[in-house]
Amino acid sequence: MDLKKIREDLHRIPELGFKEFKTQNYIHNIVKHYTELKPHFFDFPGIIYQYQNGAGPYTLFRADMDALSLQEETDCSFQSEHPGLMHACGHDLHMTILLGLIQKVIREKPLKNILFLFQPAEEGKGGAQKVLETGVLDKFKISRVFALHVNGTLPLGTIASRPGIFFAAAQEVKVEFKGISAHVAFPEKGRNALAAGVMFYAKFKERMALEYPETDTALVEFGRMTAGTVMNAIAGECILEGTVRAFKNEDLKFIKKLIEITALQSAEKFQLEFKIEYGSYYRQVKNDAQLVEILKAVVDFLHLKYLTAEKVFTGEDFGIFTHRYKGLLFWLGTNLGENADLHSSKFLPSAEVIPKGIDIFWNLLNSK
Repeated sequence: MDLKKIREDLHRIPELGFKEFKTQNYIHNIVKHYTELKPHFFDFPGIIYQYQNGAGPYTLFRADMDALSLQEETDCSFQSEHPGLMHACGHDLHMTILLGLIQKVIREKPLKNILFLFQPAEEGKGGAQKVLETGVLDKFKISRVFALHVNGTLPLGTIASRPGIFFAAAQEVKVEFKGISAHVAFPEKGRNALAAGVMFYAKFKERMALEYPETDTALVEFGRMTAGTVMNAIAGECILEGTVRAFKNEDLKFIKKLIEITALQSAEKFQLEFKIEYGSYYRQVKNDAQLVEILKAVVDFLHLKYLTAEKVFTGEDFGIFTHRYKGLLFWLGTNLGENADLHSSKFLPSAEVIPKGIDIFWNLLNSK
């Protein structure tokens, strides 16, 4: 396996959640030649490869497959061939590392039972939950689940994690106000949805500041607002789209109630209708303390550097697995400097992290 070429090939074919058909075919065309592995497919993109060479429980390793709606601006020689789509979150590297682990397992033939999960739709569409709902994992006794995520702000090869809550719970939200459009010369004939949207945003942000003066427990931001069709007509519709992040479930519930109350008051003020839609719910990533200690020992054995990470408001649907099984997620540093931000159109980690990720996974697999 030429892992550098595999990473570049995967980077060229980014696909959105539940549309990763080329990605799946590419992966399976590599792995299907390994007769030691049994594939399990879903009714949607994504594959689990089963390796059975022992009597004990299974260890599961997960890599996410999907990309983002971004136009790439890296100027690399293997840029995205799909306009408007990009692997701007490192999932191309995550998949390559997992393929490298498969290669090592086939070569070394450990006396282990392993599941390799290539999971679709991590970016906001709840792919992990869909995988669980298929019941495929119920066929196996799974003792541990592992995943990594590249991080451009950390030095190359530096590992960071923490026991307990690591990533926040996250849920997308859409607030829609329905009014009546009218020419601006006759405002009395209309009901201004834009005005309701502006009032909602201002009042909600004010209330959040009062309820959560410290921003280290929860946050909400609306990153997109659309309204109206022409400049000289009152907007008959206004839509705000955002995300809710919280480390505690009670905070998430309270904030959602606050959104609903504020939306109701704004709609009543301008005598119009509203509705609220929530996207997939991502549970907190909760790391098992014992697995974190094992990770530290592995990092020390490999002569890498370990840092205790801070809790982050990043959403990661691997949390679905860590609430069902003993689990561990960790950052893998890639040192990208000014282009370190995840979901940036210039995000391009070095392939140098691939062997480091494989080595860490391999040693976690063989840990007790």
